[in-house]
Amino acid sequence: MNLLANFKRELWTRELLVWYLYDCANSFVTIVFTLYFSQWVIVDNKLTDLWLSVPFVIVTLILVFLSTHVGAIGDRLGNHNRIFVITTILSMASALGVVIVGRGLSPPYNIYLALILYGAYQFFIQLAIVPYYAFIKHISSPQGYDRVSGLGFTISQFGSIGGLLLSLLIIEGYVTLFGTDRLAPILLGLAAFIIVAIPPLLVLGRKRLLPVPIIPAPFFKSFILNLKSSRKYPGVFPLLLAYYFFSDAIATLSLFSAVYLQNVFGVDDAFKVNVYILILIGFAIGAFITGPLSDRFSHRKSLIVALILEGLSIISVALATSTTILAIMFFVFGVMMGSVYASSRGYLASLVPEKESGTYFGLYTFAERFASVLGPLIWGIIIWSFAGFFPTNYRIAAFVMGAITLLGAIPLMKIMKLFRRIRRFRCLREECRLR
Repeated sequence: MNLLANFKRELWTRELLVWYLYDCANSFVTIVFTLYFSQWVIVDNKLTDLWLSVPFVIVTLILVFLSTHVGAIGDRLGNHNRIFVITTILSMASALGVVIVGRGLSPPYNIYLALILYGAYQFFIQLAIVPYYAFIKHISSPQGYDRVSGLGFTISQFGSIGGLLLSLLIIEGYVTLFGTDRLAPILLGLAAFIIVAIPPLLVLGRKRLLPVPIIPAPFFKSFILNLKSSRKYPGVFPLLLAYYFFSDAIATLSLFSAVYLQNVFGVDDAFKVNVYILILIGFAIGAFITGPLSDRFSHRKSLIVALILEGLSIISVALATSTTILAIMFFVFGVMMGSVYASSRGYLASLVPEKESGTYFGLYTFAERFASVLGPLIWGIIIWSFAGFFPTNYRIAAFVMGAITLLGAIPLMKIMKLFRRIRRFRCLREECRLR
């Protein structure tokens, strides 16, 4: 495993550098939303976990159809750059709106409108990811997909860690300019997002790709048709199916992790920040080493091993009874999560043709977003159904997320091919007996 290969000059071109930087930029605000907005809704305003799930459900139902359609349009017109810039700016505006209505209106209208704008932020930032992912096929060599994907995820963790460290300035009382409530870190994270995103918006925003002569399917048919066409390229459909399962569980645990720490262990925000930093450092390590590991053991095998270890780490989090063990298992969770996401993104890039990268990364985004329906709903239903067993109900929900992650490894294991081989072996054995 040659980690020094990650520092080759071809992996640090001007376009790749700003591509990495965008991963870092949006992480500043995404991490503070995950940590503080969830607590503002559930802990500070006493709403149930299901309320936080609602924006994800609505956004996903829209993106089910829209993400692949937008990806195909970007391929046909070669205007991924324009889509990228517009959706990024709208995500920034939505994040700002969350703070404005959350503070400016009286309860409960401020909470409801803030949730709507939070859904808008999720919608636009995920739609921006479609052209962003599609760029990887046009700015990197086929041999560098894994390493570029891993480096992007690694550098994104600097943004997440930076967002958490900036938030500590607020919750520890060193900076009061943005306020002292749990919405204040969002403003500081958003400011960092805007500043760091300027170079990617300027460089990638000018990168117009060659149009591809394809006719996008009608809006409501595009998802089904593109999903069927994914079978043209071996490995794509199993990867999308696997991605749905593990993204379902990982995204849900990430969404509710701050609430989990609050309700199960009763820790303060400073401890939560430390746990998040451990996760992010682990994520960076996992993403950084994924490229070399995939070079040696193949994309698929690396992803399967990472998924199994990720599922076991989530189950360990659900069973942990001390904060020390919890912190260690969250670090392992972060390492495996970095490996899983970096290898899956690089794996898909290696499977699909360059001219249809927008279409298939639209499907990839769909799988992640569709997971945002089932996962949070399962979590919310478990919390509600076992409310009489608080806080054990949170442990049960986390355990189920671990089991779902383990399910994600099954489509990649070529189970059906194994069954066919077993059936063929049995037939040969029966023929031998007859002879």
